[in-house]
Amino acid sequence: MSEESKSHPVNRAYAGYWERAQWPLQGLYFLMPLLVLYELGTWWQAPAGGDRLPPNLAESLLGLGFEQLGVTGVYLPAIIVVVVLSCMHLVRRDPWKPELKLHAVMWVEAFAWSLPLFVFMLVLVREFAEQTGGVTSSGGALQVLANAASSDTSPFTWQDKLVFSVGAGIYEELLFRLIGIALLHMLLVDVLALPEKYGGAGAVVITTVAFALYHFLRSSSSSMVGFSLETLDWGRFAFYMLAGFYLATIYLLRGFGLVVGAHALFDVMVVTHNELIARAAAG
Repeated sequence: MSEESKSHPVNRAYAGYWERAQWPLQGLYFLMPLLVLYELGTWWQAPAGGDRLPPNLAESLLGLGFEQLGVTGVYLPAIIVVVVLSCMHLVRRDPWKPELKLHAVMWVEAFAWSLPLFVFMLVLVREFAEQTGGVTSSGGALQVLANAASSDTSPFTWQDKLVFSVGAGIYEELLFRLIGIALLHMLLVDVLALPEKYGGAGAVVITTVAFALYHFLRSSSSSMVGFSLETLDWGRFAFYMLAGFYLATIYLLRGFGLVVGAHALFDVMVVTHNELIARAAAG
C-alpha cells in the first residue's frame, strides 16, 4: 500500500521531503488550489443557462455511488477529497502547519512525473501518424480527455478542456487510486485473506484494468444515470493500461497529492499540445 498507510516515526519534526510530501494534510494543502480552480472553472465556463459545466465522468460515478447511500450534492466529490484526507491526517496526527516551500517542490516533482507519460504519448501519436498518414488536430487516436462526456453534442472549447483536465486529475485518482486500491486491498487481504503481496498486486491490476475501460465509458443520458461502453481500440486500451499502472506506481510511491498533480499536469499538457496543433493547422 502507499506510504501514507505505513507506520512512521512518532517524531516528525525531522522528517525529510520524501516523507512530508506524502502526509495527507500536506497533500490536501497542495491540492486545494486545484480543487478551487476546478470548481471556479466549472462555474466560469458554464454554458448559457447552466450553473456549471457538466461533471466529468469520474465525478459523476462518484456522485452516483454515494447517491446509493442516500448522500447527494453538487460539491460532494470535492467534499469527499477534503474529508478523506482530513480523516487520514487525524489518524496519523501529522503536523497541521502548511509548508509552502514543500508544496512548491511538490509541483516540480509532479511536473517531473508527468513528463515521461507525455513523451510516451507523443511517441504513440507519431507512430499513429506514420501508420495512418497523418494526425488529426485533436491529437490522433488517444483522445485523452474524451472521458469528459456529456449529452451535449456541441464541442467543448479548449478552456473547457483545461477545466476538465484539472477535474480528471483529481477525481480519477480519487476513484481509482485512493478509493479503488484501498477497497480492493481490504477485500482481497482482510476479507479473502490473501497474502499481502498478492492482495496488493491484485488491487493494482484490477484498478488499472478498470481505469483503462473507464476511458471507453460514455454517458447515455443527460442525467448521467445510463452508461455504455464504446468499441475498444486496443492501441488506446494499451496506452491507458500503461498510464494507469504508471499512475498507480506514483500513488504507491509518492502518495495521493503528487499523483493528482502529475495526472492533472499531464492532461493540461495534452490539451495545450492539441490546441497548438489545431491552431497551426488552421493557419
